[in-house]
Amino acid sequence: MSEYRQENLFPDKIVASIFCEPSTRTKLSFQIAAHNLGARFLDFDLDNSSIQKGETLEDTIEAMAIMGVDMCVLRHPESSIHELAKKFTRIQFINAGEGSVGHPSQALLDLMTIKESKDKFENLKIAIVGDLDHSRVVSSFMEAIQIVGYKSITFCGHPDLCKNYIDNSIGMFEPDLEIALQEADVVMALRIQNERLAEKLSISSSDYIERFQLNIDSLKPANKDVILLHPGPVNFGIELSKEVVELDNCKIKNQIFNGVGMRMAILTKLFSQA
Repeated sequence: MSEYRQENLFPDKIVASIFCEPSTRTKLSFQIAAHNLGARFLDFDLDNSSIQKGETLEDTIEAMAIMGVDMCVLRHPESSIHELAKKFTRIQFINAGEGSVGHPSQALLDLMTIKESKDKFENLKIAIVGDLDHSRVVSSFMEAIQIVGYKSITFCGHPDLCKNYIDNSIGMFEPDLEIALQEADVVMALRIQNERLAEKLSISSSDYIERFQLNIDSLKPANKDVILLHPGPVNFGIELSKEVVELDNCKIKNQIFNGVGMRMAILTKLFSQA
């Protein structure tokens, strides 16, 4: 992996990030992407803003638009925050994470990472393991993968974390990890999102690890050239063992790297249309 080339394509553009939830990879990759394209990047400090004095997010964005901000990269815990973007015409928006329902740029970089290793999407057997109900990543990934195609998708996890996927028309739910991973070409691991759980899980951490952790042994039913994805952050020792991250077919570092390139492409596309 080499660095993405810097191009001074949009020196007159200003990108502002508003992250109402924590982020490392998404936030920094958008910042680096904007820098690589020559745009200026403003990292909005939520904790030291007028929002702490009672100003609404809508008024904050309106002020940004008046000042000349061209693009707002927004992450918010509410699942209806995209409705806010419809109120503005002078500023563009990028969804950097919306509650538990969407994370489009992550889905795009995941497809990019898969494409680098696999020739055709329509031949792929995909397994997604972990906390599906609270993952905005899997929501957007399912929208995207249905566009490019796939052979089969198996959802796996504790039933308390997969209620929305037990009975679905997109793929098959399989609570047994060994069965779920049979001949899988792509395996995506997801962390338990404790910050979104309304109540305590009915399974202990040790039982969860025994049943659902992806490690060298549990991955054996998958194809030998299976690739392993994880959107991060990873809870090592829970959903993934340290050993699998060192395998050549683990593409987590590729996902991080591709996040910069994909977000450069997104910014370029939107700025070119403005």
